[in-house]
Amino acid sequence: MKTLIKNTSILDMLSPDIIKGDIYIEDDKIIEVGSLEKFKADKVIDGTNFLTMPGFVNCHTHVAMSYFRNYGNDTDLMTWLNDYIFPVEEKLNDEIVYNASLLSFAEMIKSGTTSFADMYFFEQATIKALDKGKLRAQISRGLSSPDPGDYRINENINLYKKFNGKDGKIDIALGPHAVYTTDKEFLRKIAATSKEYKMPIHIHLSETKFENDQCIKKYGQSPTEVFDECGIFDNRTIAAHGVYLSDDDLKILSEKNVSIVHNPTSNLKLSSGILDVKRLMDAGINVCLGTDSAASNNKQSMLREIEMAALLAKYHSPDALKAFDILKMATVNGGKALGLFDQIASIEKGKKADLILINLDNINHLPNNDILSSVCYSTYEDDIKYVFIDGDLVLDNGNLVYLDEGHIKAKANSLSKELI
Repeated sequence: MKTLIKNTSILDMLSPDIIKGDIYIEDDKIIEVGSLEKFKADKVIDGTNFLTMPGFVNCHTHVAMSYFRNYGNDTDLMTWLNDYIFPVEEKLNDEIVYNASLLSFAEMIKSGTTSFADMYFFEQATIKALDKGKLRAQISRGLSSPDPGDYRINENINLYKKFNGKDGKIDIALGPHAVYTTDKEFLRKIAATSKEYKMPIHIHLSETKFENDQCIKKYGQSPTEVFDECGIFDNRTIAAHGVYLSDDDLKILSEKNVSIVHNPTSNLKLSSGILDVKRLMDAGINVCLGTDSAASNNKQSMLREIEMAALLAKYHSPDALKAFDILKMATVNGGKALGLFDQIASIEKGKKADLILINLDNINHLPNNDILSSVCYSTYEDDIKYVFIDGDLVLDNGNLVYLDEGHIKAKANSLSKELI
């Protein structure tokens, strides 16, 4: 398939400069960017009133939790998990996870997400849903101890052997849940497995003060120190939340090149706290963005995380993080965190065509004094009209191409009743 996006405003994410030009896509790749007249295309999109930029990279979510949306509200994290989420997760099965994943995929695509990192259960069903969803994904099986016979770890290894590299869009990672659901022996096994198979790791880290305090009481160490001692950070790791990190923690994370995933909405909704992003960045840590699940957010929209992260940063200082810094967190930094920046998260010749087109010709963007700020603070999900993943047009003028929205909604209404 050959596609030409004509006369569009381009934010390539290599710099904050906006250029006017064309983008030529052939199959899965960006072939040329600039003023293009020589290329003939199967499909031409008039980009006159659009900003074209890389798709968003959601570095922390649990897509199949979409059926728990608006369930267990107005509680803290531990109450939410123990009294609401853990009990109802006992009812999960492949059918529910498959259809709940599709619900999240539809929401993510319509709000501009092209890649995501997931940690959950029944991940083979989520991978099956990706045949229809078409997104790029890092998939990890949620791991906790005790794990008799290493059943969960072996299930994660089998996912890797069967699906890693599938369609050139799926990476398999290991998913140790958190310091309070694992022990040191189990963490050492995971670190060794990661090293053996060269699998990255996706983990929760210092999400709440309670988690930190309990860890220090139990081990005399912070969660960061526990994971570091057990060898977790010797492998490429994305760590979600990181709200409560000491200066010593930051030094470890920086030295081990651990990426922290900022989840501002989820952290606020569960009263977990507010991450000082600039403090982490000043320590040399790669900070990216994630939505967390639709159960704790309650959206899967990276646009809201962009706006929330930008606004929360201003609590510390009005210029702590500029609009371009926030957009880098949602694209470039996410690509780096997933080890994919050589393929995605910027608009460059030869990279994968994971692109979104935002309609700027709407009243919420006018007058258009600053496009970068407009993306951060003024953009609604409905402004995103076209989404490409791997050169494949998955949202065409606001309409999902591969996903049946009516069927997804009907399944959500019927299957969720079995859970709640």
